[in-house]
Amino acid sequence: MKKGNEMAIPPPSDDQIFITPASIRKRYGDFNPNLFKSWQDKNLVRKLRNGLYMNNAFQIKSRVDKYAIANRLYEPSYVSLHSALDYYDLIPEHVFEVISVSTKKTKEVSIGDTRYRYHTIKPELYFGYENVPWRGSQYSIAYPEKALLDLAYLEPLFSDRDWIEEMRFDEWGIRELNYDRLMLFAHVMDSEVVMQRITLLLEVTADD
Repeated sequence: MKKGNEMAIPPPSDDQIFITPASIRKRYGDFNPNLFKSWQDKNLVRKLRNGLYMNNAFQIKSRVDKYAIANRLYEPSYVSLHSALDYYDLIPEHVFEVISVSTKKTKEVSIGDTRYRYHTIKPELYFGYENVPWRGSQYSIAYPEKALLDLAYLEPLFSDRDWIEEMRFDEWGIRELNYDRLMLFAHVMDSEVVMQRITLLLEVTADD
């Protein structure tokens, strides 16, 4: 392909959700560096961050659409904490922002009317999530057990019995957790504080 030949590159198809210069270069070779600006001017794509664009034909229809955006917006990351607990109906409040964990520094980004928040965890704690098939792609979200453990790791108030009661964790949902997975993940995290907090959670929900 002729270098810089923008006209030879078709606009994103409807099934292309995320587009990057690297993906265009891999498929078409060198291209006009103004290609993405041209697509933006024509309202074909939206810039999420440097090197990442979203097809404007893509309509956000549910919260998991935002989860996929969150994953790509700041890599590596997976949805966890309050967002994942809401996803699994383990807390009663609906979480309108998308909260994730990442091995990178803490960050907050707003796109449209949605705020995306990222909390830092150590690289050795970056596990316990699954990749869920989604609209021809996937989104990454913590298992319910890991979402609780991530919260126990990051939230100092988790040591407070009153705070746990105020969170109103779903007692049946807590009892239905995969206990073996919970304990396995807790041991891998190798944190006495996390284990104490999770033990307190199990005691509080058992007393309800």
